[in-house]
Amino acid sequence: MDKILEVKNLNKTYVEGGQKLDALRDISFSVERGEFIVFIGPSGSGKSTLLNLIALLDNATSGSILFEGKEILKLKEAQKAKLRLNKFGFVFQFDGLLPEFTVLENINMPALIKGKNKNKRALELLKKMDIEDLSRKMPPSISGGEKQRAAIARALINEPVLLLADEPTGNLDAQRKERIFKDFAELAAAGITVLMVTHDDHVKNYADKCYKIENGKIILHD
Repeated sequence: MDKILEVKNLNKTYVEGGQKLDALRDISFSVERGEFIVFIGPSGSGKSTLLNLIALLDNATSGSILFEGKEILKLKEAQKAKLRLNKFGFVFQFDGLLPEFTVLENINMPALIKGKNKNKRALELLKKMDIEDLSRKMPPSISGGEKQRAAIARALINEPVLLLADEPTGNLDAQRKERIFKDFAELAAAGITVLMVTHDDHVKNYADKCYKIENGKIILHD
C-alpha cells in the first residue's frame, strides 16, 4: 500500500499560567492513500489539536509528520501555505460560506485564490454532491446540510489528495450526518484520503479505521 501520511512520536504541550498542559502525548500512526480515518473523542481530548498540526495550522512541540514521504513540520511558512492550497482540503463544523456570494461562487473561491477559474469543475462538484440546483442560491437561503455539502465541494475544488474534516457534522441532524459520512466514505473510495475528527461514535460504521483519543493519547477503536 501507498503511505500518504506518517505521524511519529508527536507531542504538543501548551503553557498556561505557568502550568504545562500536554494536549498530545507521543502520537504515532500511519495512513494509506485513499483511507477514511476517524479520530473520536470528547471535547478537549486533543483531536482538533492533532488535525491542526497535520494541517500545519499549529506547531508541534516535538515529533515528525511525513506527508508523501517528506517531513512537513519544518517547512517555511510560505511552503506550508502552498502545500495547504495545493494538496489539502478543509471542512469545518461551521461551513464558512461567504453569504454575499452564490453557492457556485463560494465553491470556486479557492481556485480563484490560485489564479484559476474552475467554474466548470465547481458545477461538476455541485452535481456530484447532489446540490446542482443550488448553484445560484445564496448561502443564507439553504439548509445546514446543504451548506455543509457545498463546503465539501469547495474543499475539493483544487483536487486535494488529503481532506481534513474537523467536526463537520456537529451542527447537523442524524439524517444529514449520515449523508455526510457516506460522502466521505465515497470520496475515500475514489482515492482521496480523508481524516476526520468527531465526537460522534456512529461514524465508525463508515470509516476504514477509527482511533479513540483520550487525554492526548490514541488507541485503535474497536
